[in-house]
Amino acid sequence: MADVDSQGLFWLYQAPNLALAALMYTLLGRFLLSLVFPDESEKVIWRTFRQITQPAIEAVRIVTPAAVHERILTLLAVVWLLFIRMLMFVGFAAAGWLPTIVGAPKP
Repeated sequence: MADVDSQGLFWLYQAPNLALAALMYTLLGRFLLSLVFPDESEKVIWRTFRQITQPAIEAVRIVTPAAVHERILTLLAVVWLLFIRMLMFVGFAAAGWLPTIVGAPKP
């Protein structure tokens, strides 16, 4: 275990994990809304989801061929975020920085 207190380790892992999870689920919401609203819709919920998730879509667009439709690109962004979250978990576990449950028996 590192020299960081338990609360520090908890937030060091959980804060970025929570932010990535929120973005991932917002991207899923954008995908579902894209089935209902046209791209040029002016509905507030659609514009909000587009504004929040557009940076992630643009980042995925850099490594994805231009022929891929934006709906598929949204799902690819979800997969990339899931992959990043898994790598973060493995990295923290390998470094011994995952927060532990207080009072749990050690293996």
